[in-house]
Amino acid sequence: MTETEVYMAADDRRQMLLAKLGDASSPLSGGRLAKELGVSRQIIVGDVAVLRASGHDIVSTARGYVLAKASDAAGAATPASGTTRASENEAGGARSVAHDGRPTRVVKVHHSVEQTSDELFTILENGGTVVDVFVWHRVYGRLEARLGIRTRKDALRFINDIESGKSSPLLTVTSGYHYHTIAADSEATLDRIERALDSKGYLAPLLPDERA
Repeated sequence: MTETEVYMAADDRRQMLLAKLGDASSPLSGGRLAKELGVSRQIIVGDVAVLRASGHDIVSTARGYVLAKASDAAGAATPASGTTRASENEAGGARSVAHDGRPTRVVKVHHSVEQTSDELFTILENGGTVVDVFVWHRVYGRLEARLGIRTRKDALRFINDIESGKSSPLLTVTSGYHYHTIAADSEATLDRIERALDSKGYLAPLLPDERA
């Protein structure tokens, strides 16, 4: 097989990988993608890295890879290589997009792994839902996981998964800094949640390039 044929085979495989992610209704694991495409998991990891470098918004979650939809990506531009810049909507400002008919807001927070449960309970006890968590990594760009934590039971299940070693919280790759999309019944409730997080020292200040 010539070098050109190898390249074309890899390119075709990556297009198939994109198609599978685009058609999927839930995250696809690297192992599953490797099996379906007839390659090793390491090759899938490499393909994902190449596709991300080409501008495709592939998100890594605890359950596998997700291809962000165009509507999701519109308000979430990937920062330039070597930076950790987030757009205004991702850096703490209120968002106009509703979640299940409710207003949402992205907050930037900072805390230790051990304080994760208290942070989540603080949001829940003040009337919020933790929709997701994401970080900006200097090499990999935006890394995101959907959480959907609505109740204390949801939070305890998530914490148990972390403590049991099933997965590691994203904040570990960015020295504790991360973002949450929070949904609530009103902007006033979102304001109360931010005040509660701030009073505990969890709310992180925005960097100059994260401000509008």
